[in-house]
Amino acid sequence: MANDSDYGLASSVWSTDVSRAMSIASRLRYGCTWVNTHFMLASEMPHGGLKQSGYGKDMSLFAIEDYTVVRHVMVKM
Repeated sequence: MANDSDYGLASSVWSTDVSRAMSIASRLRYGCTWVNTHFMLASEMPHGGLKQSGYGKDMSLFAIEDYTVVRHVMVKM
Protein backbone atom coordinates (compact mmCIF):
# COMPACT_ATOMS: atom_id res chain seq x y z
CA MET A 1 0.00 0.00 0.00
CA ALA A 2 2.88 2.41 0.79
CA ASN A 3 4.26 2.12 -2.75
CA ASP A 4 0.85 2.55 -4.39
CA SER A 5 1.46 6.16 -5.38
CA ASP A 6 2.50 7.98 -8.53
CA TYR A 7 5.02 9.86 -6.43
CA GLY A 8 8.11 8.78 -4.54
CA LEU A 9 10.03 11.69 -3.06
CA ALA A 10 10.47 10.67 0.57
CA SER A 11 9.19 8.32 3.25
CA SER A 12 9.70 7.59 6.93
CA VAL A 13 9.45 4.40 8.94
CA TRP A 14 8.93 4.65 12.68
CA SER A 15 9.50 1.62 14.91
CA THR A 16 11.22 0.44 18.08
CA ASP A 17 12.36 -2.64 16.14
CA VAL A 18 15.18 -1.33 13.91
CA SER A 19 15.59 -4.66 12.12
CA ARG A 20 11.93 -4.67 11.11
CA ALA A 21 12.10 -0.98 10.14
CA MET A 22 15.10 -1.66 7.87
CA SER A 23 13.26 -4.57 6.26
CA ILE A 24 10.31 -2.31 5.51
CA ALA A 25 12.57 0.53 4.31
CA SER A 26 14.26 -1.81 1.81
CA ARG A 27 10.89 -2.45 0.15
CA LEU A 28 9.83 1.18 -0.12
CA ARG A 29 10.24 2.87 -3.52
CA TYR A 30 11.12 6.42 -2.54
CA GLY A 31 14.12 8.60 -3.31
CA CYS A 32 14.91 8.91 0.39
CA THR A 33 13.68 6.87 3.34
CA TRP A 34 14.40 7.73 6.95
CA VAL A 35 14.07 5.43 9.95
CA ASN A 36 12.91 7.02 13.21
CA THR A 37 13.52 10.53 11.87
CA HIS A 38 12.45 12.69 8.95
CA PHE A 39 14.16 15.18 6.65
CA MET A 40 17.68 14.59 7.93
CA LEU A 41 20.00 15.10 4.96
CA ALA A 42 23.70 14.47 4.38
CA SER A 43 25.40 16.45 1.61
CA GLU A 44 27.33 13.44 0.30
CA MET A 45 24.18 11.39 -0.27
CA PRO A 46 21.96 11.66 -3.35
CA HIS A 47 18.83 13.80 -3.16
CA GLY A 48 15.98 13.19 -5.56
CA GLY A 49 12.72 11.42 -6.00
CA LEU A 50 11.46 8.40 -7.87
CA LYS A 51 8.45 7.96 -10.11
CA GLN A 52 6.78 11.35 -10.80
CA SER A 53 8.64 13.06 -7.96
CA GLY A 54 11.60 14.03 -10.06
CA TYR A 55 14.46 12.72 -12.05
CA GLY A 56 18.08 12.42 -11.05
CA LYS A 57 20.09 12.59 -7.88
CA ASP A 58 21.33 16.16 -7.56
CA MET A 59 24.08 17.31 -5.24
CA SER A 60 26.09 14.07 -5.17
CA LEU A 61 28.44 11.96 -7.26
CA PHE A 62 25.38 10.02 -8.41
CA ALA A 63 24.28 13.12 -10.37
CA ILE A 64 27.08 12.49 -12.87
CA GLU A 65 25.12 9.47 -14.12
CA ASP A 66 22.58 11.89 -15.61
CA TYR A 67 25.29 13.29 -17.87
CA THR A 68 26.99 10.06 -18.93
CA VAL A 69 26.11 7.03 -21.01
CA VAL A 70 27.90 3.80 -20.23
CA ARG A 71 28.67 1.79 -23.35
CA HIS A 72 30.51 -1.37 -24.18
CA VAL A 73 32.39 -1.57 -27.49
CA MET A 74 34.28 -4.75 -28.37
CA VAL A 75 36.54 -5.14 -31.39
CA LYS A 76 38.14 -8.35 -32.63
CA MET A 77 40.97 -7.87 -35.13
